[in-house]
Amino acid sequence: MALLVLTQCTSAPDRSADKPAKTVDVADQELSLKEEKSARDWLQEAAAAKNEVEQHSALIRAANAFQSEQQWQQAAAILSQLSAQKITRHSQKYYRLAKARWAAEQQIWSKVIEELEDVATQFNQREFRALSLQLLSQAAYQQHDYWQSLVWQVDAQRFAEQPNTDTVWSIARRIKREELPQQRPNDLALAGWWRLVDYHHQAMTSPDSLESYLNQWQQSFPDHDAAALVDIWLEPSLKPSEDAPETGQASPEPTLAVLLPLSGRYKQQGQAVRDGVIARTGEIKNLRVVFIDSETGDIESQQKQIQELSPVGIIGPLLKDKVAAWAEQPLAGIPQVYLNQIDDGKLAQNSLTNVFFALSPDTEAHQAAQQINTQFPESKSALIITADGSSGRRMVDAFKSSWNNNEAGEPRVSYFSEREDMKATVERSLGLTDSQQRIRAVKIAAGKIIVDEQERSRRDISAIYLPGNLQQTRLLKPFIDVSVSPFAEPIPVYASSATHELRNRLGDSDLNGIIFSDIPWLIESSGKNILLSQWLELRSGWGLSLARLTAMGYDSVSLIQRLEMMNRMPGLVWSGLSGELHIDNSVVQRKLIWATFSEGEITLAKEADNAGSRYR
Repeated sequence: MALLVLTQCTSAPDRSADKPAKTVDVADQELSLKEEKSARDWLQEAAAAKNEVEQHSALIRAANAFQSEQQWQQAAAILSQLSAQKITRHSQKYYRLAKARWAAEQQIWSKVIEELEDVATQFNQREFRALSLQLLSQAAYQQHDYWQSLVWQVDAQRFAEQPNTDTVWSIARRIKREELPQQRPNDLALAGWWRLVDYHHQAMTSPDSLESYLNQWQQSFPDHDAAALVDIWLEPSLKPSEDAPETGQASPEPTLAVLLPLSGRYKQQGQAVRDGVIARTGEIKNLRVVFIDSETGDIESQQKQIQELSPVGIIGPLLKDKVAAWAEQPLAGIPQVYLNQIDDGKLAQNSLTNVFFALSPDTEAHQAAQQINTQFPESKSALIITADGSSGRRMVDAFKSSWNNNEAGEPRVSYFSEREDMKATVERSLGLTDSQQRIRAVKIAAGKIIVDEQERSRRDISAIYLPGNLQQTRLLKPFIDVSVSPFAEPIPVYASSATHELRNRLGDSDLNGIIFSDIPWLIESSGKNILLSQWLELRSGWGLSLARLTAMGYDSVSLIQRLEMMNRMPGLVWSGLSGELHIDNSVVQRKLIWATFSEGEITLAKEADNAGSRYR
């Protein structure tokens, strides 16, 4: 075989006609991950093998040994030369394991599952059974199939030298409610994890019930691997205050401290958030709310004032510099929802009781890329047309970072500097400029012969994304419409919530066909729109950008109530006014909904996977 040049020697002559003494065939020996022989040793044994069957078996061992030594290219070179017909039934599972390990190294997760799903249980050695199940679990996890990943991981723990409960919980915590099987599994270990996840989801409708659910779980699964985790969760997170009332005295009314800019340049934004907090806390009994102006006094005086309140939680501050200051010296033990974000490098300094909740435009660009990938998985790329500025480039970077279509390649980007550049930018982006040049060249060459003068737009674009504001979208849309060839399929146009303003809140005939993302509160025809109508009447003249802050204020109260469990378990989702919310690494992630300007109205986009009332 060509591969044997790796050993710098040639294959042994074929002795298949000989009748050697009966020995244990290398193909039938159990393969151990803790090999005494190196990959080079196995290559030499393959070179000296009596026949191709024994040679293949030794090469499979060499491939696995190379992988254990992190020499992936050498292992891949061996695997590419092997013939399945010359591999014994016994060695077949090791061959497929080696191919699965290589696929995992290349992050081809579907191939990992294809190779191992039906052979994992064939391994008799604990380490090989554990390795194959771990690989399957990892592959399912990377494909976001968290329940199946948990099933394989729980099974893998039975064969691991040192079972790791944290590894299992790192998977279980990401399981969403709709992914959880309705029926309790028969396997006791898996049933314990299933019930633990289920109780967390049930507690989302009534956060105060979580402690009771966890106590029930302890009674049902006293010897479960997760028992130590539950014990930690049930420990009191806060020590009783020295000023707490003595036994027998009535407990003071729970207090929520809200820190907002209620004066100065950003007073209006602070009032918008305040409106949302008041609306939500008005629906909760026995909760006192104290608003503190973040623009008066320093952080030390504000923290002293808040400590005297002994609040159950803190919402705010809103402004980025204030958030950065608070994040560096938070009040220990008090849950806090910051209403902005800071640099990722600083997040590690914060405890699990603090989260960052921001209405970042980047979120919309990320989700636009994901939406287009989902709707148009074929090998066509997306086109982004935006203004050449810092905000436009930031949206482009966010879009590209979430683009996941290897066949289509990187999204194409076209920038315009001024309004006068828009038409030329669109024509150049859609290939009309090149088409016109080709037509001109053909006409010159053809002389008096009549030539078809219809420009042809490019057909390798799946969708166009316009992350700019309403004015820019209004100007770009007609240019796009006339630049797409009449005999070509229309190209879907996506936009951000910046296209949706108060003036076109109910529809916009100039933007017919444009699909845009926004928060559910401004789109869905639900009972919550009564609150929106009341707010718009109260705050006459305020725009939808302030309405989005009101929705954030409303949702921040719901987050404070569920902060501990949502921070612990990213699979918990709260359907709020500002989107489907979950917390991952101390950051609130929002899933928006998609709507379409259609015949002068706004309707939910047909392809949208819209936020629903998951826990209401």
